[in-house]
Amino acid sequence: MKNTRTNIMAATKSLIVEKGYRDMTTKDIARKAQVNEATVFRQFGTKKELLLTTLKEADWTPTVSKDIFDRFQWELAKDLSMIMEEYFEQVTPEIVRFSIGLRAQEIYQETLPYIQKIPTSFIQVIQDYLIKMEEKKIIEISDPKETAELIFSSMIGFAFLNAYASHEQYQKDKEVFVTHAVARFVNGLN
Repeated sequence: MKNTRTNIMAATKSLIVEKGYRDMTTKDIARKAQVNEATVFRQFGTKKELLLTTLKEADWTPTVSKDIFDRFQWELAKDLSMIMEEYFEQVTPEIVRFSIGLRAQEIYQETLPYIQKIPTSFIQVIQDYLIKMEEKKIIEISDPKETAELIFSSMIGFAFLNAYASHEQYQKDKEVFVTHAVARFVNGLN
């Protein structure tokens, strides 16, 4: 039973990436999960309830590792690189497309809190890091929250370009992006 439930939620996630919520049907979900459509309804009720359960139960939401502060070296370039690398390890093109698939008008209010967890957690870590760096007198910064949002904006921008642009259109790889972005931020913050 648990395996069936897990398969249905995995199929839902996969179809949201492929089609988006609006174009995904319970027939599609059942077919992909290799179950009867009645099983989908019995397990979850409606398509919307299935999606919300998938968001609540499935381990899909990227978050910053709780031990990241223990791993910081308190060197701006190295630590910003580590934050960005952790973000890109988790925020794959599939996660970006999944997140976009959750923005259908009929479910947006219910899915928004799940979508916002990603930027909220990463911005908070960057902000807390910058505040700590200022307390250690390593950097001076006038607005840690705004700076954290700016750093995060570059990360999410790259993640979206990486997920949707063709290789000919946007050829920068993650390592090059992280190196260049960190160098520019460090230069601007020092």
